[in-house]
Amino acid sequence: MVEISAAMIIECVREVSKRETTEDTDIFAAGVDSLAVLRCRALLKEQTGIKVPGHVFFGGRTPEGIAKLIRAANADR
Repeated sequence: MVEISAAMIIECVREVSKRETTEDTDIFAAGVDSLAVLRCRALLKEQTGIKVPGHVFFGGRTPEGIAKLIRAANADR
């Protein structure tokens, strides 16, 4: 199974929102909106086959935080 990394989140956010992002950037403070989150979730599903719940973006807020929440959710399976 593919693991979604912070680097993948960064690339996704850059692609869908055209916002510069690093591992510790609060994506919402940087201007990412809920539509960009939806597009990013769809892109990650397309790339990895993993359905990423929306709450991890809002709970994690940074690419590293989001990736950690995704890993934790997948560890429970």
